Amino acid sequence: MAKKQFIQRDISWLSFNARVLQEANDPDVSLKLRIKFLGIFSNNMDEFFRVRVATLKRMLEYAEKNKKTNFHLEEAPQEILDQIQTTVLKQQGEFNRIWEG
Repeated sequence: MAKKQFIQRDISWLSFNARVLQEANDPDVSLKLRIKFLGIFSNNMDEFFRVRVATLKRMLEYAEKNKKTNFHLEEAPQEILDQIQTTVLKQQGEFNRIWEG
């Protein structure tokens, strides 16, 4: 039986936040709402790092101490953190581009 494919939840969450950023980039949206969407994006990203990234880092630290890396995840915490970094850098670049207008 083939292994089920799914999008890792943290990457999925970042995809949602990218949609918030798209709203901030939509010229049909009023300037006031576009700025509000940038604020929402920023707050979401802050919470994401405080909660999800911190949890993944703790999982990685635990795995290194206990020589366990599975955690019943599709990918190891370090692989997820690497994907997060790549995605966040792109999104932050887009945020800066929109903000600087």
